[in-house]
Amino acid sequence: MSKNKLTRKINIPPGSTMEEAEYIKFLEDAYKQFFHYPQYFADDEGINTLELAHLIPEVSETVLAIYVGINDAVCNKGLITPFLVRHGHNNVFVFDPLVYSGGKDVPDGTIDARKVLSEFEPPNSTWNAGWTYVMIEAPKRTFESLWKDKGYIDMIPAKFEDFTMLSDPAKSKVCIFIDPKAFSHPVNKNRKYLKAALNRGEKMIDEFAIPEKLKGEMDGLAAVVLHQGEKLYVATNDFSPCAHGWSNIHPDNMELAVINETSAVPLDLIIAKPPVRKQYVKNIVPPRGSADMTTDWFKRGSKIVRNPLLQGLFKG
Repeated sequence: MSKNKLTRKINIPPGSTMEEAEYIKFLEDAYKQFFHYPQYFADDEGINTLELAHLIPEVSETVLAIYVGINDAVCNKGLITPFLVRHGHNNVFVFDPLVYSGGKDVPDGTIDARKVLSEFEPPNSTWNAGWTYVMIEAPKRTFESLWKDKGYIDMIPAKFEDFTMLSDPAKSKVCIFIDPKAFSHPVNKNRKYLKAALNRGEKMIDEFAIPEKLKGEMDGLAAVVLHQGEKLYVATNDFSPCAHGWSNIHPDNMELAVINETSAVPLDLIIAKPPVRKQYVKNIVPPRGSADMTTDWFKRGSKIVRNPLLQGLFKG
């Protein structure tokens, strides 16, 4: 069987504006793009290794091809999409449902994660689906106060991401939109080229299209246009969600770009959080590599379809 022949059936979501043949063409083109970079395919891997998602099915530009490489601590992804919708990664705090039952009954300054995330999932089967999972909503609420709150069980830290622009901007230009707080993080402060990338973003922002149904998606975010090999750290100093997304829709583009994402939870936060309560510590397996289905927070959460149309080689 040819490695570039798709053998799996695509599960087209309700409301999609795309036909099966369009999804297949998108995935085949993405496979050719990924294949240029040696970190994405072992000799016995091919197009059926890739994951396919369509985050907002009624908006064709939000279709997404992903190559996932994952281990215990780090998740490495290759991403190809015309338009990555605005989202962030929010830490999740877990409480005993006998203390806080969920819904409106949650700690002050938080929100039930199931209200924010469609298709919410605990990070693995050792985390009881009947527990109450919350995210900080009010800026005044701190991690430390939640750690001390009655009924607290444990915390699922959200990852920080490091983006690398792999493609040549002469062939494919991308404008990444990001919370300006990211530029206060020491990692980004040390990347001197980001000042020029910000200047390019300010000058070029109007050249990049935003789908009509997603107008206002990137309002309030800084625009960054990276050169090949340049990186942008999606992180904040206070471990709060760092909103981001991108547009790869530019009139001069000859192909879609490949952006690499390396992500892991911040070590400082792991060190700071208290130990798991004794009655739970033997039974809970920590999240491995990525916990997107637990910690993602989308601007248009109610419209998002997060379950993939095609599952990749690795679940993560």
